[in-house]
Amino acid sequence: MEENKDKKKKEIAAAESAAPQTADPTLPADIVIDDEETVATAEDLANFMKDRRKAQQEKKNIEKENPEVEEYHSEESQLDPYLEPDPDIPWVKYDEPAFLSRGCNHKPECYKPVGACERQSCSKVTSTNWMAGIRQPTDRPFDCVEVRFKNNHKDFYRLPDGLEVTEGDIVAVEGQPGHDVGIVCLTGELCRLQMRKHRINPESESIRKLFRRAKEADIDRWADTLKEERSALLRTRRIVADLGLDMKVNDVEFQGDHSKAIFYYTADERVDFRVLIKVLADEFHVRIEMKQIGVRQEAGKVGGIGTCGRELCCSTWLTTFKSVTTSSAKTQQILPNPQKLAGQCGKLKCCLNFEYEVYADALKKFPPANQAIRFKKGLALYKKTDVFRGVMWYVYEGENDLIAVKAEDVKAIIEMNRRQEYPERLEDYQVELMSTSALAQESTNEEVEREIQRLAEGGNGVVGDEQERKGGERQRGGDRQRNDRGRNNRPAAGRGDRKERQPHDGQQPTGVDPQPRQQREHRNNKPRNNSGDQPRRSSGSGNRDRRG
Repeated sequence: MEENKDKKKKEIAAAESAAPQTADPTLPADIVIDDEETVATAEDLANFMKDRRKAQQEKKNIEKENPEVEEYHSEESQLDPYLEPDPDIPWVKYDEPAFLSRGCNHKPECYKPVGACERQSCSKVTSTNWMAGIRQPTDRPFDCVEVRFKNNHKDFYRLPDGLEVTEGDIVAVEGQPGHDVGIVCLTGELCRLQMRKHRINPESESIRKLFRRAKEADIDRWADTLKEERSALLRTRRIVADLGLDMKVNDVEFQGDHSKAIFYYTADERVDFRVLIKVLADEFHVRIEMKQIGVRQEAGKVGGIGTCGRELCCSTWLTTFKSVTTSSAKTQQILPNPQKLAGQCGKLKCCLNFEYEVYADALKKFPPANQAIRFKKGLALYKKTDVFRGVMWYVYEGENDLIAVKAEDVKAIIEMNRRQEYPERLEDYQVELMSTSALAQESTNEEVEREIQRLAEGGNGVVGDEQERKGGERQRGGDRQRNDRGRNNRPAAGRGDRKERQPHDGQQPTGVDPQPRQQREHRNNKPRNNSGDQPRRSSGSGNRDRRG
C-alpha cells in the first residue's frame, strides 16, 4: 500500500513538472502568457480605441435603418415597475373586442341568444326585466320589443305576426336605409312601461319593424363592419383637424349592413360641416349622418370612474339628464367649490339632484335663513345650517365665534323680536354638539348600564347568583358568623354614605333608582373588618357585638 502511494506521488510530480507554466493561475494550463506580451504599447491602445469607435458607429447605423429592432435597456436600479416595462417580460398588447360595445364580448352564434350575465357585464346601460316569471295580464303578448345597438343607443320595434323573440336574440331590424343588427334587451309588459316612460304610443304607425332573427350572413357582415369603427374614428379626427373645424368627434357607429354611419360630435358653436360630409362619404363610401350631443352624453359614451370610486352614473344606469343648478348645492348646505361639484363632463354632478328633495322637505321646518336675530348683548348673524341635526349657527356682529342653536329656539327668538322683546344673550340657547366617536361611546355606556339594571332587577340575575355563591363559600369555610345586612352589618351613621335600607338577596328596592356599578359591587363584597363596625371574636364560645 505504501509503495502504491509513493508511486502515485511520483507520477503527479512528474506531470506537474512537464506542464507549461502560466503567468495567470486562473487561466487554463494550455495557455501560456509571456510577461513581455502582457504589456500593451501605445500603438495597441490606439488600434483598440479605433476598432471600438468603428463598432459603435456600425451599431448606430443599423439602428437608424431598422428602428423596429431597437430594444429597451435600463439599469435595474433605475427601473420603475409602475412606469417602465420590464425588458425581461414580453409586452402583451390588449385588443378590445369589437363586440364589447354591442352587449357581448365575442362574436355571437346564429339563432343562439346572448346570455344575461354577458349582456349585463358588457353593456354600459343595462336593462333588468324585473317582471320576468310573472304571469302576464293578457294571453296575447306585447308586440313591441326594445333593441340595443352601440353603448346606450336603443330603440323600439314592432314584431311581425307569428314571430316570438327572447331577450338576448340577435335580430335584423328596419334601418334608414337597409337594415341594422342589434340585440333584444326588453320584451313583454316591461317594454310597454318603458315606452310609456319615453312617451311613445305603442299603437303609433311610426314604430319601425323587426324583420327576423339574424342569419349567419347578417352576423358575418355585422362583424366585419364593427372592425372598421375604430380606424374610422381616428381617420375622421384627422380629417376634422385638416379642415380646421372647431368640433370634437366622439364616436362612430356603423349600421349592420354597412350602408350608413352615424358620427357623434360635440361643439361649442354651430359648425358648417357640409365639406366634411362630402369628404367622409368619399372616404368610407357610406351614407353619412352627423349627430350633435352634449357633454353629459359624451361622458356617458366615454365612461370613467367618479370621485365616489364607482363607475359614472351616466354610463351605467342614468339615461335621462335633468338640469342641475347651484341652488341644489346651496339647499344641501354644500360649499360652492367648483372642483368638487363638477363631474368629468365639466358640468355640475348629476348626483346633486338625488337627495335634493329630502333636504328641501326637511328645510320646511326651519326658520328663514339669512335672518339676523337680536339680543340685548348685540345682533347675531346667520352663518350655516346642519339640516339633519336641526341646528343653526350664529355669530355676533363683529366677532368670529360660532354658536350652535336649535332651530326651534331660533323660531322662538324671531317671534320674540317681532314683539319687540330681546333675550339677554345668545349663549343661553347654545347647544353642545358631540362628535361621532362621543355619540358612539355614550350609546355604548347606556347599553351597559341598561344591561346591568336589567340583571339587578331580575330575582335570578347575575348579582343574586354572585351573592349566593359567596354565601356558600363562607359556610364551607366553617365560619358560623351570619352577616345579616339588615341587623349586624348596618354601617354607622358617621361612616357610611348610604342611609337607605339595603336589599336582601340582590333584590332592587321598589321606588329607588338603581345604584351605580361601584356601589352594587361594594354591596356584594364581604364587609371590611373595621374596628368600629365589625364584631370581634371573644374568648368565649359565642360571638358578641361590641361597638365603640
